[in-house]
Amino acid sequence: MTEEPFDPTLDGSDRAGAGRPASPVSLALDRLQRDPVLFVPFVVAGVCLWLLDWIRRHDPLPTIPGEQTGATVTVAYTGYPTGVPETARALSSLIDLKLPYLVWGLTLEVVAVFVIAAAGTVTIARGLSADSGGTTPRRLLAYVGLVASFDVVFRILTAVVGDDVGLIAGLVLIIPLFVVFVRVFAAPAFIVTGSGPIIALQRSARATRGRGWSILPLVVAFGLAAWLLGLVPGVGTILSTALVGSVHAVTAAVVRETATDGHGGH
Repeated sequence: MTEEPFDPTLDGSDRAGAGRPASPVSLALDRLQRDPVLFVPFVVAGVCLWLLDWIRRHDPLPTIPGEQTGATVTVAYTGYPTGVPETARALSSLIDLKLPYLVWGLTLEVVAVFVIAAAGTVTIARGLSADSGGTTPRRLLAYVGLVASFDVVFRILTAVVGDDVGLIAGLVLIIPLFVVFVRVFAAPAFIVTGSGPIIALQRSARATRGRGWSILPLVVAFGLAAWLLGLVPGVGTILSTALVGSVHAVTAAVVRETATDGHGGH
């Protein structure tokens, strides 16, 4: 198919009316509609994560549910485009394992990180305007580093905080956490355009300055959508990864692109 140059500003003006630019997610959905191939990387990633769920359920190492499946509403957001797996492996389950089991457990986690990083890199690179992004080994490794860092921090935070958190303590924790999520929203896209993980985080913070109230609803919406799709029996992992991961990735690309006009994108 012929690739059509993507100009978020022009597309936004056409669809939002004169003087009122479209939201990043509406631009992302338009891009996905015009180029459905953008869904392919996260569809493949979703199938891979589904297979990893199956392997975790059948191997001898202990697992925990990936997300709360009871009456509690969950915002399943981790800071980068991904889905919601049905299983997860706590860091504590890898302690004191014999070497073969330790290697096996770590290998599954590394594969999961690499699959999501590869899908994010390819999708964002294609979702960006021509020549502004690309998929190279260095950028893929930088993206892996970003995902791994977020994942480790999230696991440590979950292990330290635990599930029994009161309302006040929960609010004290969740407010700064969502501030961080907003500030790092565009970091994956800056990785794909050539920044290292630290520089990408700094540029994302600058790019989202003054735009927090428009990005916060995206964080909440992606988190809720991922959680709801993840509840679908049997195929929740595939659906949440394919749909939310794809839209999130292209939206991050749009935020990064629109940030180049007066929001510190370069």
